[in-house]
Amino acid sequence: MATISEIAKRAGVGTTTVSRYLNHHPYISAEKKAKIEAAIKALDYTPSAIATQLRHQTTNNIGVLVSRITNPFFTALFDALERQLHNYGYQVMVMQTYDDEHSERAFLNQIKNKQMDGLILASVENATSVLQVAQEFPKRIVLLNENIADPNIRAIVLNHYQATLDGLNYLYAKGCRRIAYATGGDFSQKGHGQERNNAYRDFLAQQHLPENPDWIFQQQHTIADGQQLARQLQALPKDRRPDAIFTNSDEIAMGLIGALMKAGIRVPADMAVMGYDDQPMAAYLEVPLTTIHQPIEEMAQAAVYQLLTCLGQTLTDPKPDLTLKLVPRSSA
Repeated sequence: MATISEIAKRAGVGTTTVSRYLNHHPYISAEKKAKIEAAIKALDYTPSAIATQLRHQTTNNIGVLVSRITNPFFTALFDALERQLHNYGYQVMVMQTYDDEHSERAFLNQIKNKQMDGLILASVENATSVLQVAQEFPKRIVLLNENIADPNIRAIVLNHYQATLDGLNYLYAKGCRRIAYATGGDFSQKGHGQERNNAYRDFLAQQHLPENPDWIFQQQHTIADGQQLARQLQALPKDRRPDAIFTNSDEIAMGLIGALMKAGIRVPADMAVMGYDDQPMAAYLEVPLTTIHQPIEEMAQAAVYQLLTCLGQTLTDPKPDLTLKLVPRSSA
């Protein structure tokens, strides 16, 4: 059965060039492609044999994929992952997708090109692309705060549905009845934030509250988005403004609180604000932020354990506590 080395030798090219050709890398000359194709035909290779050889090569590199490293949550998560992986002798590379599936596909190709031994994905843009790579390189991908049901993929899944419901019920217990909602994705049944979106819908139904489209804000990510959101809320007539808003990011909540206060809208007296993540600065705002705490260190422990055991290392299961917890402060 042909190997990459045999194909490379017959074609007169390097093994890396053969690997790039097999993974459809765009930057290979027509001449080299022709030589590789001729060698493949002459040696009668099978793709599965090449894939097997690729899977048994090691680089001691691990890739981490996030949507935006400028988001303090992802910054802290990457820091925790990198520190733990360094302890086991791995180098770590981070890539941002900015919610773009083409960037994600380019990142996934790096494991196909054997530039990395495994991947930790803290965001997923196209589940089909991830599944394709996972089937070719089983148990080399760990999802963190994402989930794709497939035996070739490990997933660290936290209960964001219940955490969101807990936060909304907390606002309700505080007397809030007009609760707005800000999500980083689309307010849909699929995609980013699906569990949290479903929790918001179910909460409204359970409390017999109307779903007001004027109080649902999509594609919210940054402090600047929070500031713009405050301007939108301020523009609503006073009798049509929400009395609370649940945001899916501390960043949005931070921008929102500052802009609301500047506009003379008191937090929480006029409008309560809840965040998500419990970033370090959340406790030190002008109005300390009520938020949902994500256990970043524990999430990193779980992801590293799952990935490295799949790569053949013998590790003790850290059994981390992955509970999401409500942190009450002054903003709500």
